[in-house]
Amino acid sequence: MTKRSVAITYYVATLSLAACAPANEPTTGSQTNWLTRCRADSDCGELECLCGACTRSCSDDPSCGELPGASCVASDDAAAIALCAGTRSTSRGLCLLPCPAEGCANGMTCVAGVCMPTLEQTALVSVDESQRFQTLVGFGANIGYVNEEMARHPRKEALFDAMFSGTGLNVLRLRNRYYGQDDDEDLGYSGDIVTAATERQGRNPTIILSSASPPDSLKANGSSWCEGNPDTCTLATLPDGSFDYAGFARYWRASLDAYALAGIEPDYISIQKNPNWAPETGAIVEACRFLPAEGTATVTTDAGEVTVQYPGYSEAMLAVIGQFEGLASIPRIVAPDTSGFVEVADYVAEIDIENVDAIAHHMYGTDTINVDRTALKAVGDLAKQSQRPLFQTEMSADALTTAVLMHAALATEGAVLYLQAGFVGSAFRIEPDRTTLINLTDDDFVIGDPYHVMLHYSAHVEPGWVRVAADSDTDGLLASAWVPPGGDAVTVVLTNPLLEEKVVRIDVGEETTKKSRVTRTVLSGRERSAPLGPLPPEGIITLPGHSLITVTIQR
Repeated sequence: MTKRSVAITYYVATLSLAACAPANEPTTGSQTNWLTRCRADSDCGELECLCGACTRSCSDDPSCGELPGASCVASDDAAAIALCAGTRSTSRGLCLLPCPAEGCANGMTCVAGVCMPTLEQTALVSVDESQRFQTLVGFGANIGYVNEEMARHPRKEALFDAMFSGTGLNVLRLRNRYYGQDDDEDLGYSGDIVTAATERQGRNPTIILSSASPPDSLKANGSSWCEGNPDTCTLATLPDGSFDYAGFARYWRASLDAYALAGIEPDYISIQKNPNWAPETGAIVEACRFLPAEGTATVTTDAGEVTVQYPGYSEAMLAVIGQFEGLASIPRIVAPDTSGFVEVADYVAEIDIENVDAIAHHMYGTDTINVDRTALKAVGDLAKQSQRPLFQTEMSADALTTAVLMHAALATEGAVLYLQAGFVGSAFRIEPDRTTLINLTDDDFVIGDPYHVMLHYSAHVEPGWVRVAADSDTDGLLASAWVPPGGDAVTVVLTNPLLEEKVVRIDVGEETTKKSRVTRTVLSGRERSAPLGPLPPEGIITLPGHSLITVTIQR
């Protein structure tokens, strides 16, 4: 294709299954219904209606002998699972037709290597490359509390492969583990992880160093951990009653020096994540509360409501920047790194934006059923007005919620970076963390569903790619599109967060579809990052309920 824009159309509806077959479909004597669409066995004559197609259950190839060219495909084979909309048939196997070199017959589509009934399309998405938005920085996750466990794991090399080889997860957010003494080994574990990422990706990862809390000596409650004590979960004061901003700044300078000795020079730092928040009773978490600027706030404690004098985030940030002199590599600042996006404007109003290199926030507290897109867009507009990129730096969510929030952050807000809260979960948890990308066991690890969701973006969209317009005329189907600087490719990511199956038609021309690939994950079924082959000439693909599809087209 030579045009600068492509029209990508897809049609969405509850699957309409016709009883009659197109004229040019596989025929087997009296078995003229083979591989036609169906609702029930009565639509299929002597055959069965299995996964919406007329075929026959089987245990071996001879079981399919009356169906010329058919093979018995095991129900756990990727092709059978693809036919069954990402789930597994109750049959031991299905009689299916491997795609011939000349292509499937009319009314058929080659998916995952076998011919399947072509479905009808009923909705539209348009991709317009002339409308360009943000340039991507990348995708990744946080590594905070399991560094040693990862570095000492018996399968650490395989673990690092799963994390970094071919995943495109190029951003690491490290928890600042420096507390002033006996930290060399801890920082060394972080160095091992960064080295593993560099070796496997062929380039240095983008590193964000973030503080969960300053050390005990710099906290009003004498501990980096807080629980139900918002009045003391904050910065310590000096004998004269003023906040110890200078001590906080020295802690950050010492941290940067220590990390540099460990071979880690962060690209960005966040001086305090979640500065607007302190944990309630029952949640023991590292935290340290700052107001946008020094002042008072009324909080609820076990003793009731009290008015508390809090330090200012803006004052603390200026103190930290004042310690940068003499550093070999001066990090950029991400701020305010609040727990949600609604609070961002209050903090940005108090800080000198000239000292900030990226506006950052998390997405906790978001109504994921009805995302407040107006408020989210307002944060994106604030970033544009400030002429700063927007980072989503932490979110802990299950796979489907992650899919919805990634689309909202990237396509509605215009974020250039998206990070999951947990990259690797500890083997010492009672139950695996379903929000973490990978969970450790004593002697192995398990890939989580959010990992596959993130790879639908990260493995197919690279840093430097630009998001372009992808407008849908159908509520509920989420679409975004991305192109590289040279314009020689386009990647489209589709998410169906609803239960109803959706049918998608992508119209990009025959020549282009020959240089394409389709990847699908069905969270409600068994498919995970399944390669379905090239985009069929008809451009028709299926999104079962709770699924994602990524289509990458090379020109």
